[in-house]
Amino acid sequence: MKYVYKDITILTVTHNSENVIDCFLNNINKKFKLVVVDNNSRDSTKLILKKDNRPYKTLFFNKIGLGFGSGANVGLRHIETKYVLLVNPDTILNDNQIQKLYKAAKKYSNATILSPMHVNEKGVKHIPSRSFFFTKDKNTSLNTDNFCGDCSVEHLSGAIMLINKANLDEIGFFDESFFLYYEDDDLCIRSKNAGFENVLVHDVVVSHVGGGSVGPDNFKNQWEKNFHFNYSRCYIEKKYFGVLNSKLMAIKIFFKFLFKMLGHLMILRLNKITKDIASLSGAISFLIGIH
Repeated sequence: MKYVYKDITILTVTHNSENVIDCFLNNINKKFKLVVVDNNSRDSTKLILKKDNRPYKTLFFNKIGLGFGSGANVGLRHIETKYVLLVNPDTILNDNQIQKLYKAAKKYSNATILSPMHVNEKGVKHIPSRSFFFTKDKNTSLNTDNFCGDCSVEHLSGAIMLINKANLDEIGFFDESFFLYYEDDDLCIRSKNAGFENVLVHDVVVSHVGGGSVGPDNFKNQWEKNFHFNYSRCYIEKKYFGVLNSKLMAIKIFFKFLFKMLGHLMILRLNKITKDIASLSGAISFLIGIH
């Protein structure tokens, strides 16, 4: 077990994470090196991080919110261990789970990324993997019924990733043109294109609340999530299939959420309007070249 502490640095990116960061820190063994990159939290996250008493802690406080991938890159540039365990602060990990992931990483040395199964706050287990955004046949996706052993997959969620640092150095860090969403898709695509694997580990199940790492469910955070999700969907289309396809994608998203917004207005479902307008804005922003 001592090599786990030597070979792995735990990295997390926070943004208004006061509701989850205490629990996260309390479950991380103090023998691990911990790097936290805070994206300009305005709540008590920074204070909690400063008060946390552990010997191997490095904190970066960004003066502006850089987004997930850019924030993670701040930490990745300073980490020199063999592996990086990149986890969202709404994740609860223990030594046994990390040890199993570590053993899998040693076994599958050609993997850039390894991830466990997830279980949500209701105790429901789910697979943090899906087909690439451009894969036509979605029937090939894994599910809890047919997943019975470690396997190489297309995509792994960025919420929990054990990263082989040498392989990552070869393919490059996160693309910082993604502010939020699809940066994990892009990293997984580049991993596969470089001849590496993305491995889903069968016998490790980690608690991940989901959504807890982006702050409370208020207007600002909901706007950010929906705006950037749709902007990033257009950007990844451009990156892999060109400008024309990305513009068509943006137009498709625009009309999709325009009709949704009109429908929600007609039936007075006003709670949905923010999501619709934010999604529309993400598509428009991409079309006119403003981010």
